[in-house]
Amino acid sequence: MKERWKACVAPQRLLARLLASWCFVNILLLGEGSFDAVSYAFSLPVWRYAAAWAGLFLTLSLIQLILKRLQTDAWLLTAGFIGAAVGFLAQKQEMWFCVTLLLAACALLCWLLRDDKLGLTRIRWRKGVTIAVTAAAGLIACGLIASFTCMRQAAYCTPNFDFGIFCNMFYNMRKTLLPLVTCERDKLLSHFAVHISPIYYLLLPFYALFPSPYTLQIGQAVVLASGVLPLYFLAKNKRLSPKLTAVLMIAYALNPVLFCGTSYDLHENCFLVPLLLWMFFFFEAKKPVPMVLFALLTCMVKEDATLFVLFFGLFLIFSRREFRSGIALSVIALLWFGGALFLLSRYGDGVMSNHFSNFMYEDHGLLGMVRVILMDPGYVFGQILDEEKFLFLLNMLLPLGLLPICSRKVSQLLLLFPFILENLMSDYVYQHSIDFQYCFGALACLIYLAVLNASELKARTTRYLCLLAAIASLFLFTVNGWPKLDSTYTKYTSYQAEFQTIDEALSHVPADASVKASTFFVPHLYERDEIYDVSSENETDYVVFDMRGRYADETTALRLKYIAEGYTIHYDSPGHVLILENPSISEEGV
Repeated sequence: MKERWKACVAPQRLLARLLASWCFVNILLLGEGSFDAVSYAFSLPVWRYAAAWAGLFLTLSLIQLILKRLQTDAWLLTAGFIGAAVGFLAQKQEMWFCVTLLLAACALLCWLLRDDKLGLTRIRWRKGVTIAVTAAAGLIACGLIASFTCMRQAAYCTPNFDFGIFCNMFYNMRKTLLPLVTCERDKLLSHFAVHISPIYYLLLPFYALFPSPYTLQIGQAVVLASGVLPLYFLAKNKRLSPKLTAVLMIAYALNPVLFCGTSYDLHENCFLVPLLLWMFFFFEAKKPVPMVLFALLTCMVKEDATLFVLFFGLFLIFSRREFRSGIALSVIALLWFGGALFLLSRYGDGVMSNHFSNFMYEDHGLLGMVRVILMDPGYVFGQILDEEKFLFLLNMLLPLGLLPICSRKVSQLLLLFPFILENLMSDYVYQHSIDFQYCFGALACLIYLAVLNASELKARTTRYLCLLAAIASLFLFTVNGWPKLDSTYTKYTSYQAEFQTIDEALSHVPADASVKASTFFVPHLYERDEIYDVSSENETDYVVFDMRGRYADETTALRLKYIAEGYTIHYDSPGHVLILENPSISEEGV
C-alpha cells in the first residue's frame, strides 16, 4: 500500500491529476453559460468551482490507487482535455480558436509520448481489432455523410445546381441509358457536353433498382466511405503497425474534408478518393494491371481528373524510377485529356477554364495559362496563398497530422502539384473551400503521402503525428462538420409540417407535364422529360414557385410577369408553394 501511495503522489502524476480534474470541471460547467466572455468566470461561485475541482481530484486519486497497473492519470488527462476542447469548440466554432487548442494538444502529446506515459507500447493489439476499427470507420463515415445529405434532400435544402441536374440525369439514364438533362444548360443536352463523366454509370444499376434521389446521396456516402479499404491495404503494405493503422482510420472517418465536401450533394469527384487510393495501393503492391485499370477509371471521373494520373506518372518516373509504369500513366492521362478537350470543344460546351480566370489573358485559353506559369513565376506564387487559402491549407493538412509535407524525399512533393494547381492557384472561391467537392482528388493524394511518410519517419515521430491527425480531425470536424449536421438535423426535425405541406402541394403537378421550378424544388420534380430552373426562357406547362420567405421575394417580379401573360393559379399554398398554369392548357381544356 505504501508503494501505491508513493506512486500516487509522485509530482508528475499529481500535476496530471490536477490538470485532468480542471478539464473535467470545465466540461461539467459547459452548460452554465457562454465561456467566451470575461464575465463568465464571475458568474460562477468560486466556492462551487473549487469544491468541484477538489472533489474530482480526490475521486481521480482514488481511481489511481485502485487501478495501480493502469496509467489512469495520463489517460484521464487525455480524455479530459479532448472532452473540454470539443465542448469549447462546439460553442465557439472558430478556426483560429481550433488552431490554438491544437497547439495545446501538440504540447500535451509531446509530454504524454515522452516516456510512454499512456503505456501505448505495452497495449496488446491484434490484427482483428484493426479490421474492426476499419469497418467501424467506414460505417461512421458513411453514416455521417448519408444522414447529412439525405436530410438535406428531405428538408428541401438541395438546389438545382447541382443536385437537381443529377437527379434529372439519372432519371433519363434509367430510361434511355443516356446522360440527358434539361435543367443544366436550359435545354436538352448530354451532361457529358459539360463534363465527361462516364464513371456515373457505376451508380446506375443501384439507381435502376431504387430510383430515388436518396439512392444517389447514399451512393456517394458509400463511395467516399469505401476509401477505408484501399487505405487499410496501403498502410498494411507500407508496414504501419496495426495500432497506427487504426488511428489513421479514425482520422479518415472524421476528416472534415470528406464530410464537408458533400455540402452541395452528389458530384462525380467523390469517386476520386477511393479510385486514386486503389491506384496508389496497386502500384505499391506491384500489380500494374489493376493499377492501370484504376488509372483509367480515375480518368473517367472528369476531364481534369487526368491531372492526378499525370502527376502520379511523373512521381513514378522522378521519385521511384519506375519508368515503364510512369510513362504509361502519363501517356494515358495526356491522351485522355486531349481526347476530352477535343470532344468538349467540338461537340460540347468547352473546358470550364473560367475556374482559372486569374490566369486567363484575352482569348489565349489553357495554352495562355501554361505561358503565364512558365514565364511569370512571380505572379504564380502571388496567387497561391492568402489568409483564406492558408486556412484552407490548414483544413487539408491538419487532419493528416501534417504528414503529407513531412517527407525526407523532395521528389515525393510532386504529388502536391495537383493540389497546388487545382486548389491553391485558382481564384475560383469554391476550389479552395472544403465545403465543395473540388478537394476530393487532392485529399486522396495527401492521404497517400501521409502513409508514405509515416512509413519512413522515426517510430516516435510517426506515432506523434498520427495521433495528432486523429485529434485534429475530431477538432476540425467539430468546427466545420458538426454545425452543418446539427443545423440540417434541426431544420429537418423542426419543420416537418412545412415539408409535408410542400410535398402535398408538389403532388398537384401532373407527372407528365413540363415544369419550371424554384431551385430547391427541382430535385423533387425531376422525374419528367422537361424540368427547368424557374428563370428559364423555355415555355412549360407549369411554373412552380417557392413562396418561403426570401425565396418568394426573389421572384416577385417574375410571378407578376407570368400573371400578366395570362398564367392562372393551378394551386396555391400560401407561404409555401404557388403553382401557375400555362394559359394554353386552360384553352385546351375548353
